[in-house]
Amino acid sequence: MLKEVLKKGEPSEIIPIAYAIHILVNKVPVSMRSKEKPGVRIEKGEVVDDNYEGYVLKLAIELGKTLKVSATVGPYAGLPVIVVPIVSDGEVIGAIGVVDITAGIFEEILSLSRRPELAKFLPDEAFPKI
Repeated sequence: MLKEVLKKGEPSEIIPIAYAIHILVNKVPVSMRSKEKPGVRIEKGEVVDDNYEGYVLKLAIELGKTLKVSATVGPYAGLPVIVVPIVSDGEVIGAIGVVDITAGIFEEILSLSRRPELAKFLPDEAFPKI
């Protein structure tokens, strides 16, 4: 059922998932869409667009890849965003993204800190072995 909602769902059906992620990331702007229908954009705890096309979201769905880019159009034009495709059983069924308010700062902090106790919580590419 969740797979069908994420693939073909109306924006109103994906709001709870997008909102939960929005709260989880401390109210960083979040956008989400299903593969076949427009989605939602959430900012400052509020749904600000419930018919959001999302160029980068559509591109992530089409390419099936995580994108770390600066948006060129839309409300986030000029801002860095991270968008990930939602994949189920090898099929891309939607995408979700956030405005990258860190603009890569966490990678820099990790490279400076190299705290061994963090290594077990992070993927290898975030904490290369020296």
